[in-house]
Order: sequence, then structure tokens, then C-alpha cells
Amino acid sequence: MLSIMNEYVAKIKLVSDDVTKGILGVPLMNHPDVLEGLVHRKANHFVVDIRLRAYSTETAVAVMNQFMEQTRFHYSAYFIRFNEGDMLRYRYATCRENREGFYCDVVIH
Repeated sequence: MLSIMNEYVAKIKLVSDDVTKGILGVPLMNHPDVLEGLVHRKANHFVVDIRLRAYSTETAVAVMNQFMEQTRFHYSAYFIRFNEGDMLRYRYATCRENREGFYCDVVIH
């Protein structure tokens, strides 16, 4: 699966500007299950760190689904989820028709 994600990301012109960073932060600001959400730029992608008020896999999946719904481009999106005990880790990428898009690592705990 990682090789498929790497191929997908390689075909995207990654945008890692302040506007994209701001768009990624919006879904985390007022979500009732999110205690803290931080977005960091790392080279040409983002790291999104989400701390829940009370962790459960079901809550983490619901938060991530809402995050992707509010941030994805409708042309194309791809993600991989890893269950790691008391946290979920996602690799998530999306792009427009012109292949501009973003990639981020998301950690939910």
C-alpha cells in the first residue's frame, strides 16, 4: 500500500503554502471531540497532530472522516490508515484536476 501511496503522491504537484496550512486547520478548530489540533509544515507536506478529548478508534475515525470531507479536492483523494494501539496514523493526499494538491501525515491520539 505504501508504494501505491508514494506513486500517487509523486504524480501530484504538492502545494505547502500558508493558505493550504490554514485550510487544514479549520476542521480542527471547533470540533467537539478535538482537544487540540496542530498543523506543521515539513518540507513539501504537512503533519497534522490531533489530540482527542477521549480517545477511541471510533471517534478517531469519525474525526478523520470529517477532516477529509472538509479538506479534500473532489477530483482525487487517497488515504491509508494504520492502527497503532492508542492512536491512528493516516497518510492522506488529494489533488485537483490540474494535479495541484497536498499530502499530509495525520496522527490522532
